Amino acid sequence: MKRAFAICFAAALASSAPAAPVRVGPVEAELVPAVESIAPGQPFTIAFRMKLDAPWHTYWINPGDSGLAPTLVWSLPEGFSAGKLEFPPPTAIPTPPFMTYGLEGEVWFLTTITPPAHLPPGDIVLAAEAEWLICHGFCLPGGARLERILPGRATAPEPHPLHAARIAAARDLLPTVPPDWRFHARAENRRFLLSAFPPPDFADAIPAAAFFPFDPERIRHAAPQTWRRDGNGFVLDLVPADPAAPPPAVLAGVLVLDFPDSRRAFRVAASFSEAASPRPSQTERNTP
Repeated sequence: MKRAFAICFAAALASSAPAAPVRVGPVEAELVPAVESIAPGQPFTIAFRMKLDAPWHTYWINPGDSGLAPTLVWSLPEGFSAGKLEFPPPTAIPTPPFMTYGLEGEVWFLTTITPPAHLPPGDIVLAAEAEWLICHGFCLPGGARLERILPGRATAPEPHPLHAARIAAARDLLPTVPPDWRFHARAENRRFLLSAFPPPDFADAIPAAAFFPFDPERIRHAAPQTWRRDGNGFVLDLVPADPAAPPPAVLAGVLVLDFPDSRRAFRVAASFSEAASPRPSQTERNTP
């Protein structure tokens, strides 16, 4: 049944005014630049902003047991290039008996645009075809052609007075590779044990955590995840998608840590090893 309902209707397309958000059913979408102009050879960030009416949600890179992630296909002037779409960390959204990994509310997907080294002055049209799947009880594909016009100038671009701070805040939410944390994984008793070791002076409480793998076939998404403290570190207990299969070389994904007053997301690529895994007190993530 995996992704069985993902393509169940024809996509709805809409055209956009150069700087106005596009409304398609429960979704408002637009391209939002962090700069006021484009300079030759100077990369800049542009956001694909989706605002979903409650209680609709869209999907993360790995949607879990079902769903499709939003996509953006660029139509850029000659010499321009676009980086990968960067996703904020997801939330586990139960759709019993399945578990999906979704995004709700106002979602900012970031990408980097690199202009060519030789850029004539004048208006530059940045356009992209956005497609998405949103769900709430049933699923509705949609899409829009989005455009943004920015002037090309020889001078260094200034941060946009309205958008730059919002995009900086969205970038702060993206999963990062923490330089002062260590991770390793172990297969034991038909489980994957993901160990997380903070820096030596770390003393914060982390009541709960969740792991979202990049590979949709890596774990059982709807299975409980048990988070427990281990002295100076933590262990997250996961159920493999196929407990009888040999473990992969690396367990890769996003580890979301729920602190009492904040949420942090780390990109993890934990090698499997034979290192001992401790077992103290535990907190279980059942269906959130």
